[in-house]
Amino acid sequence: MIFDSFWTLWFWIAHVIAWSLVSHFTLGVPYDLVQEAYREKDPHGPYAEATEAIILAQIFRFTAVYRRYGVVLVGFSAFLLTMLATLGLLAGSEFALAVLSILGPLTLVYALTVRAAFRMEARALRGAALRHALSVQRRINQAVGVFAVVLTAAAAIWLALLRIQLMGF
Repeated sequence: MIFDSFWTLWFWIAHVIAWSLVSHFTLGVPYDLVQEAYREKDPHGPYAEATEAIILAQIFRFTAVYRRYGVVLVGFSAFLLTMLATLGLLAGSEFALAVLSILGPLTLVYALTVRAAFRMEARALRGAALRHALSVQRRINQAVGVFAVVLTAAAAIWLALLRIQLMGF
């Protein structure tokens, strides 16, 4: 049935996996590596050095991709999200709304991540300051994820109530 998108187990599994990965791999860096760097007593220990190198490589990667393909990525993302919103809100496709409820917030997280990468590059952060900036971005990603899950659950309940009302119960 068309109204089953928000109520399938696979949808919620995809939602949880997406937000778990976004939370764990902030800027593409595994957060457990950042935690190990925080636990080291030596600020130039192996975890601290490896973490800094990976974060700097990811900053370079994100900023280089955005500098080269930023306009295309923004245009494609805007087209895709607009198409999903139009199909979901105007055409009544619950599947489009379900996909939008996952991709919309993920797009916001990606934009905020690119912005954070440019900030870290501009400030030339190193060491503990770099790890702290990554931790702040992780908390932002988690906040967006919590908001997205709550908003999706509210949309699912609203659509279920609308369905019940349309069926005449």
